[in-house]
Amino acid sequence: MSQKRKRKKREQARRSRARQRHGNTPDRLSERGLLATWADRARQAASGYLRRDDLADNVLALADEIRALALRGMERSPLSGRHECRPGCDPCCHTAVTVAAPEAFAIVRHLQTHIPADALREVRDKMDRNAALASSMTREAYIAELIPCALRTEDGNCRVHAVRPIACAGFLSTSRAKCLDEFNRVPGRDPVPTDRYAMMVGLGVSHGLSDACKQAGLDGTFYELHHALRRVMDTRDPIDTWSRNEGLFDDCLQ
Repeated sequence: MSQKRKRKKREQARRSRARQRHGNTPDRLSERGLLATWADRARQAASGYLRRDDLADNVLALADEIRALALRGMERSPLSGRHECRPGCDPCCHTAVTVAAPEAFAIVRHLQTHIPADALREVRDKMDRNAALASSMTREAYIAELIPCALRTEDGNCRVHAVRPIACAGFLSTSRAKCLDEFNRVPGRDPVPTDRYAMMVGLGVSHGLSDACKQAGLDGTFYELHHALRRVMDTRDPIDTWSRNEGLFDDCLQ
């Protein structure tokens, strides 16, 4: 065997090992292609809702449809069934997250209809704290501080898991132990083996939703989670305000 062929085989073997460790997407479908495919599907799905005259009544249904689309795509991952993400496993609940407007509306509606008033006040206090911290430091510094999400319960569960941000749903790991090592900053730790396929699906769907909103003349910007949720909670008829392009999220951190 020639040296050239040997080098090629070694490189192929190296890439194969990397995919197994980190959950990269299959060779037959590049990450860019995967992202584009799901972005297009999300744009098509969202545009049907955004063209309707009764937009304010349909935006929550839009959020449900887009979330379901993302979850269906993530289930197609070659690593489906190997994820070790479980209730109460919360290292990834200590990071920076952004959401589009329909996601924020769905999360606030869930909080207001499923969370007792005293718990909702506690969540709101945490939102205020996290929003202030996010405004006072860089995104990198915020992530490094391991600040717990305001929607996280004391036992490490998510209060809005059923309507959690797509960004959260798409972050999946095949090793809980390595997630904990990363969270605890264990010296010499291995990289967290994330499911790149699921992540690209989530990114694609999120960007497709954003694009569809912008194409419909609506605000499709991604906003910092706590800033966005506070603004929705504090605004009378927030969906109507958004649908009329009245600057619902003005001054919110992106």
